[in-house]
Amino acid sequence: SISERFGDGEARTVFRAWADSLRAHGVTRVAGAIVGVDEYFDGVPYGRGWAWDDLEAYYSAPVAGLQYNEGAIRVQVFPGRQAGEPGIISLNPPTGHVRIVNETRTVEPGRPPRLRYTHSDAAGTLLVSGEIPSNTVAVERDVAVREPTRFFVTALRETLREAGIQVEGPAVLPGDRDEEGLALGRIAPLFVHHSAPMREIIPAFMKPSQNQMAEMLLKTLGRELRGTGSAAAGAQVVDSLFRGWGMTTERQLLMADGSGLSRYNYVSPDLLMELLEHMTRSPNWETWYASLPIAGVDGTLRARMRDTPAEGNVHGKTGTLSSVRALSGYVTTANGERLIFSMIVNGHALSASDADRLVDTALSRLAGFQRRGLPAGR
Repeated sequence: SISERFGDGEARTVFRAWADSLRAHGVTRVAGAIVGVDEYFDGVPYGRGWAWDDLEAYYSAPVAGLQYNEGAIRVQVFPGRQAGEPGIISLNPPTGHVRIVNETRTVEPGRPPRLRYTHSDAAGTLLVSGEIPSNTVAVERDVAVREPTRFFVTALRETLREAGIQVEGPAVLPGDRDEEGLALGRIAPLFVHHSAPMREIIPAFMKPSQNQMAEMLLKTLGRELRGTGSAAAGAQVVDSLFRGWGMTTERQLLMADGSGLSRYNYVSPDLLMELLEHMTRSPNWETWYASLPIAGVDGTLRARMRDTPAEGNVHGKTGTLSSVRALSGYVTTANGERLIFSMIVNGHALSASDADRLVDTALSRLAGFQRRGLPAGR
């Protein structure tokens, strides 16, 4: 994934480096098109069971082998100069891939912004509608794009042109036009780009719970070890791996996707605790432990358990859906004893904050727990 999470924090940095490499090879003009050949994964953009009414949200962005900016854009809406005028819309990163239809309206102060974001077709037209008060500084929302591969090649073409490389053709996919003569097996690569190492990728999606990277990792497992870049093939790899570690997955695990966004996923706390215990003996333990969000410090736990014994102590992975709150990980007691925990709250009628408070209270007590016979701070 070409993402701002790696490098200098700007998604197009990699594309600019590619432009530099092209110039180093003497390429200053591309007579044809920029073609996105995206055959590594199975072409299924969404996980099995993803809710249709979540698909506009950044966390439900479609998955592809060629992934740019995590398949999402930030839409910024500013009020017009006075009530009655349309709002002003900008995109970050800027791109010609998304065509904006602006049906926003500036209204008098005294009411909250009411904005809606809807893709009106499969090709990337985004309808932004609703009201924004004139005293609002701006409203920002991260929105999923459609056709992630086309988004990728469009951004690449735009970056090459900005870097002074003349590109005469459009950004296309192989099915868009007659690409006769595009014999990939006979094309010699000019250079190869390697992604960040796994020790950087894992915390990049574990800390913020970045769904698309998790989906890509699962499909990559399927492609590399089963020959098919699908979630189902990746789930087979995970099941085999767990069984090889001595875990019982029957009636304990059903994987529908890689991120946990699907409600067709099922996993038991027992299996999660077995996994957490196994990782304490893994040669990758330090990377694994460092990838987990830390209570009161970072990631999805940065605002939880502050000013309690659990702050800076609990390392755990969250799982969040409506009426579902989960947290599994490690907590160190007052004796210095590391405990493993897994708490899953399903189908609750509480508010999300109340459900979190129950879990956080239990973990705070565990962090302050002192087992008899063990000295404090052992």
